[in-house]
Amino acid sequence: MNPEYFAQEVKLAALQAHSRHFYDDIRAQIVAATAIGKTKFFVKTENAISRDVLSALADQGIEHVGGSLDGEVCTVFDITEMLVNR
Repeated sequence: MNPEYFAQEVKLAALQAHSRHFYDDIRAQIVAATAIGKTKFFVKTENAISRDVLSALADQGIEHVGGSLDGEVCTVFDITEMLVNR
């Protein structure tokens, strides 16, 4: 195998794993809030959630309704619409 190609594959796999962890964490926090009956809650992340992801979540009834707290990235969600339109 070409060493440069191998290095590029490793880098891509590492970046995908990092991105996957970011979104898996968001998913877990949304599921946990739903499981305990919350309809409005915040998700803490290392980086801001992209507008495309927020828009896609909104299409599913998971509305972005707020911003940051004390320098951390905290995204507030309201899932009332999602629960009503099951």
